[in-house]
Amino acid sequence: MERRHQHRRLQRHERLTTALLVKISLWAISIVIIASAVTFTATYQNARQRVIDLMQQDLAPTLERNQVLFERIERHAEVLSEEFLERYQLMQNQSERIAQFDRWYQETSPGVLRLKPEFDQGTLQSGEYFQHLSAFIGPRTQPLTDELKTRVIAAQHTLDAVGPAWQNVVGNTHFSMPENIIVMYSKESPWGLLADKDLVITDFSVVESTLQSKNPERRPNWTGLYYDISADVWTITYQHPVDRNGQHLVNASFDVALGRLLEDLTAKKRSSSEHLVLNAKGDLIAASNLSQQAMQSRSTLTKDTYQEPIYQAVSEVINANSFTQLPVVIERGVEEQLLIIDKIEGPDWWHVTLYPLAEIRAEAMVLPVRLIFAGVGLVLLILLMTYWLIRREITKPLQEVATMASMMGRSDYQQALQHRSADINARGEVKQALDGFKTMASRFIKAQNELERKVEMRTAELAEANKKLDALAHLDGLTGLFNRRAFDQDLAAAIGTGEPAYLMMADIDEFKPYNDNYGHEAGDQALKKIAGCLSKNVDFRVYRYGGEELAAIIPTCDINEVRGLLEAWRTCVVNQAIGHEFKATEPHVLTVSMGAALLAADWPAEDVIRQADRQLYRAKRAGKNCFFID
Repeated sequence: MERRHQHRRLQRHERLTTALLVKISLWAISIVIIASAVTFTATYQNARQRVIDLMQQDLAPTLERNQVLFERIERHAEVLSEEFLERYQLMQNQSERIAQFDRWYQETSPGVLRLKPEFDQGTLQSGEYFQHLSAFIGPRTQPLTDELKTRVIAAQHTLDAVGPAWQNVVGNTHFSMPENIIVMYSKESPWGLLADKDLVITDFSVVESTLQSKNPERRPNWTGLYYDISADVWTITYQHPVDRNGQHLVNASFDVALGRLLEDLTAKKRSSSEHLVLNAKGDLIAASNLSQQAMQSRSTLTKDTYQEPIYQAVSEVINANSFTQLPVVIERGVEEQLLIIDKIEGPDWWHVTLYPLAEIRAEAMVLPVRLIFAGVGLVLLILLMTYWLIRREITKPLQEVATMASMMGRSDYQQALQHRSADINARGEVKQALDGFKTMASRFIKAQNELERKVEMRTAELAEANKKLDALAHLDGLTGLFNRRAFDQDLAAAIGTGEPAYLMMADIDEFKPYNDNYGHEAGDQALKKIAGCLSKNVDFRVYRYGGEELAAIIPTCDINEVRGLLEAWRTCVVNQAIGHEFKATEPHVLTVSMGAALLAADWPAEDVIRQADRQLYRAKRAGKNCFFID
C-alpha cells in the first residue's frame, strides 16, 4: 500500500512537473514571439538605414573629388584672366609686339593665319622659350588691327607663362576671342594647326554663349558636352569672359577631357550597383552598364534615342522633381531600385546611383534574424536547464540551488560566497552545483575586479589613441607635414584672429619631368627632403598643399624676417643637391619657387591664397628658384 501511495505521489510530482514545464514553455514561446517581433521592428529599420548610409559614404569621396576639380578649374580661370589683363595693359602701344605678331604668324590660306609650327615643337624667340602653343585666326569680318595683334600676342605670352601650371589638371588652356580667334596651350594636340580653315567658332554654342549679345550678364559658364572634331575628343569647356571698357577681349577657357572623369563617376562601388550621369535635361551622358565605345558614338543619349527601361525611369524622376536638398534618397522612383541622387555643380550634372531594394532588404535582415535566432536559442537553453533541474530535484536541495541561483542572478556574488546551506543531505550534482556557485561567485568577484582595472587601463589607452588619431588626421602620410585639411582650418583661424602673419606658397620647379624620368619613388624621396628643409627649426606649421605644392603661415609682420626665412629655405633646397638633368633651367638640381603675401583680416581665404599665388607665379616667370613677397 505504501508503495502504491508513493507511486501516486511520484505521479502527482510528475504531473506537477509536466504542468509546470508546459506553462513555462507556453510563456517562453509567447515571450519569444513578442520579443522577436519587437526586435525585428526595432532593428530592421536601423540596419536598413545603416546599409543606405554606407552606400552614401562609398559615393561621397568620388563626388567630392570631382566637385573639387570643377571648383579648382573655376579658380584657375580667374587667375588666367588676371594674368592676361596684366600683360595686355603692359603691351599697349608697344610696336615690338606688332612686329612679333608679323614674324610669328603665317597665312596658311586666304584670310586664315596660324601660329608657326615651331611654337608647338619648341622654339626660342626674343629670349623667351615657347612650346606646346598653337593659334588659329580664322575668317572674320573685322580687320586685323594693331590692337587685335597685341591682344593675340598678350594671350600667347600669358599661356606660355601659366599654361604649364595646369597641364596635369585640364586637357588644355586657351583664349578664345569674338573675332574668330583661338590661342591654345596643349601638350596633347596642336589644335590651332588642325582646325578647319573655314571654321567660325562663334557659330557654335561654346563660344557663342560668351558673346555680349548672348551673355549680357557676362557670367562665366560651363558648356554642355560636345565633340571637338579637331582634337578628336569628347569634352566640356569652362569659359570666363574678360571685358575691358565695355570691349569683349577674350574668354579665359579650359577644356576638360571626359574619358577618365566619366570612368571615375560611373565606377561601380558595389557589384550590384549601377551609376548614371545625366545632364540638366535628363539626357544620359555616361553609365556603368554602358561601354565608353557606345557613348562615343554620340554626345548624349535621350529618352527618344535610348529605350533602356531603367534610364527611362530615372530620366522621368529627374525631370519630374525639383530637389531642394541633396543628396536625396528615393525608393519608389524606379521599380525595386533604391535611387541616390546628387548634383555635381559646375557642369550642372546629375549623378544617380541605383541599388536593388531586394539586396538592401537582405543585408538589413541579417542582424534582426541573428538576434531572433539567438533569443530562441537562449530560451530553448533555459527550458532545457529548467526541465533538467525540476526533474532532478524537487526538494530542499533544489530550493538551496534556487537560493544560490537567485543570489547569482542578482549579481550578489559576495553573499553567495558567504552563504551557509541549510541542514540538508546535499550530495552528487546538487552538492557540486552549490560548490560550483560559490566557485563561480569567487571567480566573478575576481573577474569583476580585473575587469574594472582593465576598463580603467583601456580608457586611458583609448584617450591616448584618440589624441594620436586626431594628429594623424591632420598630417600628410608621405612628408609628415600638416595636410590640406589642417591648412584650411589654420588659415581660417589665422584670418579670424587678425594677428599679423604671412602666407607663403611654394612649388617645386619642374617636378613633373623629375617624376616622369626618375620615377615616383625618387619623387617621393625628393618631396620628403624638401619638406624637411621647410619644417626644420621653425616653431610654426608647414603644410603640403597638394602634389608638389607646399605652404606655411608665418606668424610675423616683419617682411625682412620673412625674406630671410624664404632665402634660407631656398638655399637649403638647393644644398640638398637633388640632381635633375631634365630641368630646362639652371641649376640642374631641384629648386623651389615661393611667393608670400600678408594676411588681411577682412580678406576671404581664397583671396589670400590667390595673392600668394600671384607672387609664386612672379617667381616662376622670373626664372624660378627665387621668391617674391607682396
